Amino acid sequence: MFTCLSVFLLLLFTSFYCQASAPDNRKFPHYKAIGKNVAFWEKIYSHYSLTEAVIHDSEDLAKIYEVIPLLGEDVPGAAKYNDIFQQHAKEKYRAILKKIAVQKPTTRSEIRVAALFSGKNRTRDLAQAAENVRSQRGQKERFLAGVIHSGRYIKEIKRLFRSYNLPEELAYLPHVESSFNFNAYSKYGAAGIWQFTRETGKGYLTIDHVVDERLDPILAAHAAAKYLKNSYEALNNWPLALTSYNYGLSGMLRAVNEQGNYENVFKYYNKGYFKFASKNFYSEFLAALKVARQLEQNPRIQIDRAQPTRYLNLPGYVHISEAGRHFGVSAGTIQSLNPALQSSVINGEKRIPKGYVLRLPATKGTNRAVASIPSTLYQKQQKPSVFHRVRKGDTAVSIARLHGISVKSLIKANNLDKYATVKLQQKLTIPKAARKIVQTENEVIKLSPRAEVKKVSLQKSTAIPVLKANKKRLAEDSGHDFLPKRDASLYRVANIHQKNGTTHGHIIVQPEESFELYGNWLGKTKASLLALNGLAPGAAVTPGQQLLLVFDRLTPALFEKKRLAFLQEKEKTFLSAFTIIGQKIYQVISGDTLWDICYNKFDVPLWLLKRYNNNINLASLDQEQELIIPIIQQI
Repeated sequence: MFTCLSVFLLLLFTSFYCQASAPDNRKFPHYKAIGKNVAFWEKIYSHYSLTEAVIHDSEDLAKIYEVIPLLGEDVPGAAKYNDIFQQHAKEKYRAILKKIAVQKPTTRSEIRVAALFSGKNRTRDLAQAAENVRSQRGQKERFLAGVIHSGRYIKEIKRLFRSYNLPEELAYLPHVESSFNFNAYSKYGAAGIWQFTRETGKGYLTIDHVVDERLDPILAAHAAAKYLKNSYEALNNWPLALTSYNYGLSGMLRAVNEQGNYENVFKYYNKGYFKFASKNFYSEFLAALKVARQLEQNPRIQIDRAQPTRYLNLPGYVHISEAGRHFGVSAGTIQSLNPALQSSVINGEKRIPKGYVLRLPATKGTNRAVASIPSTLYQKQQKPSVFHRVRKGDTAVSIARLHGISVKSLIKANNLDKYATVKLQQKLTIPKAARKIVQTENEVIKLSPRAEVKKVSLQKSTAIPVLKANKKRLAEDSGHDFLPKRDASLYRVANIHQKNGTTHGHIIVQPEESFELYGNWLGKTKASLLALNGLAPGAAVTPGQQLLLVFDRLTPALFEKKRLAFLQEKEKTFLSAFTIIGQKIYQVISGDTLWDICYNKFDVPLWLLKRYNNNINLASLDQEQELIIPIIQQI
């Protein structure tokens, strides 16, 4: 029998639990305008499988035309065939909608689709709907896996957000961004569960060849908290602040200035890049929050547990093998607890940097080891990189032989092209050397720009790849045959001239570039660059736009190098996760925007589309203009 005290305590606990677990609708309101969208994403996360694609209207998500079957991800070539299946389904319903907009429906499919539309503007709505057909793959299995994996960090992330005086519900945002995939890389260069791009991430995190803090769920959560706190202070509304995480703060400020509040922004705003993804971002968050919490309460689901850890702020540089020996843990354990450490640290080429907060298992043995760290464990300097200056007669193959490394690792470390081209006096970074081989005159192999290899004299087989007359390619080149060569001329400064004793020049804006990026390179504020070009405060750049820049802190040549390095890093990140399997022709139709083509229709990054269409001004597309669209596939 329950006593009165027992009943009181039970009611008190129940009240507290409900308050703690239920989202605060004052902070995260369920507006009537987004009801259909939230319901749609709840089904995507909890009902529809990865082997199903929902063919639907992108403006009215309650209009679902068909759910088509897809191949499982374990089937060879599944991604390519699934793209074809979805494309055919979308074309089928575009044709049906166009037909029944002017004719009476006759087939069963036409009658079923026609029943979804009513009202006096029915004919107009049908014609418009033909342009809004979209496909969305189910996420049920991926979302469930994300909930299971989130258990490793979700409690700590909630505590972290509370420490910033932010709602702990924000800890569920990675379900929308990455499904808590700790190794997530997007084709747009975003990394980690919080999906920070390199450009945005560098404002909050350390990102270099030794540490990439975007990959650490907790370190990146601090960055997300700072970003969201800043956005909320500027917008004073969580639906708007969350949408800014996808669309950008400056973009949301412009939208609010025009529309006044979130509901109006959702219903009426359609400028710039505010399209399907940005419009649905808050709805996805609400859906993810609800579905994730339901799954967390399911007793049949085994949620991963957080591993007890302790932190150690390193006062010096430490080699990973020496740290492992002293603390009694493997390099693999250090790597799993410290995902921000790059491969150069894991393989011993670099030391864990000074000032890094090392995460270790919270055991008695670790505590004793921390209390007895010898001064010899720490080094005063980072381990220097090994370089090779290219000399006359050197080739990628001969350099790799000289330093006892693979050609593949040399190409990856230096972002060389598919033919492993090296240039005289070029400074190459040499990855960790396993052994050293003396180069002799009879070991020279020349690699021509067309991947032809002329073997002067080579001794017994050494397992080094020998390429012949374009018939064989380096293994690491597989899948990138369709990527056109980079046109460096697009990144040059033109019309360089002197004005008032200072160097000026013009550039053409390229995809993914921004005033913030230029300002960082030039040591200028965004406001000064806007004023220099006679642009209004808050203006953004668009690809193809011409800008005037002033070069008083660095030369135009160095600025060009920074632009190319930024592009190369973006390419490197993309090609580490995706491969290009082909290309096709697309004809621009009425109403197309560059954003729609890239992110809604074909899901390719803007810089990649530009690479395939360098001779076209993407900022001004004409109807029936033909574009080359690369077909990409996740590795």
